[in-house]
Amino acid sequence: MSSLSHRTSTATLNNFDLIRLFAATQVAIGHSARYLNIDYPPLEVLSYFPGVPIFFFISGYLIYQSYANIKGENRLKVFLINRFLRLYPALYFCFFLTLSSLYLSGYLQTHSFTLKEFAPWVFTSLTFFQFYNPDFLRSYGTGAVNGSLWTISVELQFYILAPILFFFFKKYKTIAAVVGLLVLANIANSCCNNTSTIPTKLINASFIPWFYMFVLGAYVSTNKHLQAKILAVSPIYYLIAYAASYYVTREYKLGTWNEINPVCFVLLCLLVFSLAHTNPSLSKRILKGNDISYGIYIYHMPLVNLLLFNGIQDKAAVFVTVLAGTFSLAIFSWFFIEKPSLKLKTITLRSYSETNSTATARIAERKSNIANG
Repeated sequence: MSSLSHRTSTATLNNFDLIRLFAATQVAIGHSARYLNIDYPPLEVLSYFPGVPIFFFISGYLIYQSYANIKGENRLKVFLINRFLRLYPALYFCFFLTLSSLYLSGYLQTHSFTLKEFAPWVFTSLTFFQFYNPDFLRSYGTGAVNGSLWTISVELQFYILAPILFFFFKKYKTIAAVVGLLVLANIANSCCNNTSTIPTKLINASFIPWFYMFVLGAYVSTNKHLQAKILAVSPIYYLIAYAASYYVTREYKLGTWNEINPVCFVLLCLLVFSLAHTNPSLSKRILKGNDISYGIYIYHMPLVNLLLFNGIQDKAAVFVTVLAGTFSLAIFSWFFIEKPSLKLKTITLRSYSETNSTATARIAERKSNIANG
């Protein structure tokens, strides 16, 4: 049993930002080491904690609560505006950097393409289908100009499904959670392990194999009794159980990395939630409310691909340079793009709140006038 003096289940004070920073760094390090051909055995430890499943669980927990906490008839509109402000400003800047790197590297000048090929790529990159990679970019770097962005498409689908999930949890909470998790976990196991055909690749880029991860996070966020039970156990026990199960999973090829099997995923989520509420002020003390995790996630692959296209790899200095460049871009993005954009969320919420308050006041005034004749 852990000491409750350092643990809490409050929604406002937790270490999720710090855990997301770890998850984004894990993805950036994993991709950079793999594609730049850096063989450093200690980095293998990070592969035990795949960043994308961690993101999806935390997303389910926080995004569901974000929707639930918005009140009033404009809930859906406010929710979608706020989600847009969180994702797209940095995403547009990332696209600008990617396009600039393609031009400055000379790739666009030496590879032929038509407007019919170029325009769909621009459209999909700036809207909802970031997993799309046209044929004329297949010779650049890894062959996917920014392969990490497939999860953005999945996240956008989560945003669309969050209100539907909210409705079912309100009406049929336990049944919806149990049935949904069992069905989706089964789909995940069957779909994620085979992406060799076009249909399975499309399924893999949809919400279908990943939604159970989001649903689990959402369900945990609604169940205070379950949260208390999770926090009653020390995170060290979750860590031991998870590490052992993941080791067995790797040995017998039962589903690892992003395609983590559901049993390991549940244990990973228990560990993540427990750590998020152990010494919960740690994230605030270290990060001071700053969150560069999104930037680290979306900016690292354009740098990796630029170096690969120029034949620069196989050196530790290159690996360090990519990480330094990624963190620098992420810090710039946070302070000059993301943080200013997020300030608009408060304005949006306040404006709708004021609108609703005004409307309520007018209704009350009318009722009073009618009552007084």
